[in-house]
Amino acid sequence: MDPISVIKTLWRHKWVAMPVVVLTIAACVYVMFIGQRTYQATMTYALVTPKVPTALELQNSPELAKVNGDNPYLRSPDSSLLSQVVITKLGAQETAKSLRERGLGTEYTVSQASSFGSGMLLELRASGTSPEQAVDTAVALGNRLTTTLHDVQKINGADESYLFSALPVEGPGQAEEMFSSRLRTLIIVALGGVVLVFGAVSTARSLELASAGRRVREKPAKRAAAPDVETRELPGPVSGTERRQERVDVHPPRDDLAILDGSLRIPVPDRERRT
Repeated sequence: MDPISVIKTLWRHKWVAMPVVVLTIAACVYVMFIGQRTYQATMTYALVTPKVPTALELQNSPELAKVNGDNPYLRSPDSSLLSQVVITKLGAQETAKSLRERGLGTEYTVSQASSFGSGMLLELRASGTSPEQAVDTAVALGNRLTTTLHDVQKINGADESYLFSALPVEGPGQAEEMFSSRLRTLIIVALGGVVLVFGAVSTARSLELASAGRRVREKPAKRAAAPDVETRELPGPVSGTERRQERVDVHPPRDDLAILDGSLRIPVPDRERRT
């Protein structure tokens, strides 16, 4: 269907489409100016490597040699392994459930601050329906990050001096409104309105076609039945180019029928009288 046909169809069913259009515009205005806002707060943490005693310090200080320094992440050649483990732990359902029970936001992200670094910077982004909720969510998520970082390193009972620590670098500061979230909701509402408009017009058009077809089927036939006749050439003299012909009813009225010997006979007009 070309655009001109679409416009003509919409205009023909404008009284069906107009209420849906008005409701869609009202919904868009509500989402844009009155609807719920979403705010976001950001925090950045740096994972600080512990100061491990050197071999000389261990030799000069026997007490240091007795300390449990079995931290598996210190032995890993991948410096981003610890941050990946922390990100996985914070992304579990338990974290979202804990935040929900405290009345905080459950929409958040935890990621490495830079894909080109060593993975020792973690960025937290927490969302909320108000600036205060977004900031509180970011702070609670930061505290959980610190606790998770500590617990995953204590798997072998390593001493505190051999553990990585989380150092706040930035944030949370003042939460900012996420305009992209409002714009995304606006687009969804507008697309939904367009779908409803075309659905309403298609339904109205289908009902119109069904009604027209029903009227055509119920309309009685008004064409008059023409008599069935055949033309026969009559014998006799021909004058010029004229020929004498007569029109004989093939199906004459029932009153003119004669039944002889059980068979139907059609009376033939007296030709002599006609001549």
